[in-house]
Amino acid sequence: MSKINPLFFALGIPVVVIVILVAIVAPRMGGGGKFADLTPFSVEAYRKDWATLQGNSYRLDCQVEQQLAFVEGRGRVLAVKPIEKDPTRPAGRIPIFVPAGSTDSFEVGQRFKCKLRVTRDLLVVEALERF
Repeated sequence: MSKINPLFFALGIPVVVIVILVAIVAPRMGGGGKFADLTPFSVEAYRKDWATLQGNSYRLDCQVEQQLAFVEGRGRVLAVKPIEKDPTRPAGRIPIFVPAGSTDSFEVGQRFKCKLRVTRDLLVVEALERF
């Protein structure tokens, strides 16, 4: 019966641990998460002419500023601050509607990546994840 070289364990175990950590951490640092394939939501374009965006879905990275309304069984309206790539052009706050089906709790300061659908009167959240 042959012995396994201790060098195999000394080098093999750390390599396996590093590969597992990279597999877990890399997708989280990749950017858009599960909404990476969506076009980023443009607050400027929405404020200029929301009708051109109507019916489309977008990705919005935002931070919760305030809960504006809550209706049991319907959902809630949140005021959020978009997280802009260019901090010299702040977008201000925008309202989004989160339907009642969402099981997430929302607190001031929390950050979310949202899949938004632009409708006539609302920015409706179709899906979201914290980051």
